[in-house]
Amino acid sequence: MKKKTRNSYLLLFTTLLLGLLLAACGQRAADTPMPPVEVTRLVTVDNSIKVEIEVTRIVTETVVEYEELIVEVTKMPIGSVERPLQILLPPMANTAVIQTRSQALLDYLTAATGRQYEIGIMDDEQTLIDLMCAAPVDTMGILSADGYVRAAEQCGVQPGLVAVHPDGFTWQAGMIVVRRDGRIGEIAQLDGKSWAMPETDPLLTRDYFEQQFAAAGITPGEIITVSGDSAAMLAVFNGDVEFATGLFTPPVMPAAEDRLWEYGEDAADTARWLGASPTRSPIGYVLLRGEPQYGGYRLRDARSRVFDIEPTIYDETRIITLTAPIPNETIVLGADFSLQAARDTLAALDAFADSEACADSICASDFYNWLGLEPITDAAFDLARGSIIE
Repeated sequence: MKKKTRNSYLLLFTTLLLGLLLAACGQRAADTPMPPVEVTRLVTVDNSIKVEIEVTRIVTETVVEYEELIVEVTKMPIGSVERPLQILLPPMANTAVIQTRSQALLDYLTAATGRQYEIGIMDDEQTLIDLMCAAPVDTMGILSADGYVRAAEQCGVQPGLVAVHPDGFTWQAGMIVVRRDGRIGEIAQLDGKSWAMPETDPLLTRDYFEQQFAAAGITPGEIITVSGDSAAMLAVFNGDVEFATGLFTPPVMPAAEDRLWEYGEDAADTARWLGASPTRSPIGYVLLRGEPQYGGYRLRDARSRVFDIEPTIYDETRIITLTAPIPNETIVLGADFSLQAARDTLAALDAFADSEACADSICASDFYNWLGLEPITDAAFDLARGSIIE
């Protein structure tokens, strides 16, 4: 009888437990219909009887939907305080000097154009080119002739203004110098001859002449790298090499002629042309037949730098050829620079270069040492693309 009673109690207890669970589940299912998950629970009634009861549990899953919100951001106008036009410079002077002296230029440009400008100093010329290509709408930079050619090929930059150096020219040239002993008189005779090449070669003269030699079927002999133009001129003077390359700067013409030396018209080697020997003036110029104001010439090619060391260098050497003119530093605009902004900015830069304020800014001797600026076109860079003429 006791066993039957215990079993009855057990059945009653189980029935009540199932009822409570089903009631709870039913209430939750009524609130939020969800897929059932079967879970097996072990219920212990006492120490001797264990009953397995299947219980249905409801797992609640909440899904939140987000609506995408698109916000349109309006860019600040180019040339505004928030988005100034960038003037990028290669590393060519002390950074503190650039920052101090460039402020007058920035103030002048803003007053003249109503736009804001900012100076950026790059680590090297290629970094400058890359940045101009990445931001063609609001960047401008100052590049060498070779730098301009690379930038034009890379992303179609536009030339604007070219620097006028203190010699009055907007270009430079390279030259080949040999001893004046009659053995070498033209490029064709340089085949197999030894060559003194300055290590510092801002005009890339070596590349230019190598292209010319290749076109003429000429293979120079030993190429000796020296420290600079002066060392190259001394090497050919002393007979250590048979020819040398260096920088050619045109002579100052007699004042009575009231003109600059003209490429292709005037003699490159004025001393040889006149058959006269130069002298040194009391203030350091190398003169031929006196000062320009008295009808003479002032010589300025690379040989003038070693005149004090070897006063007969003009008597013992001669120039046999020049490269074509190579533009000086050039102000270049990004490919998509606004036409109106370009006109305004270039006009203001040109005016600033002619003003007295420029002498304490980009025209200062410890900055670019410019005499002024002039317009320039892409055709002026043909030489830098490899077109060398004799």
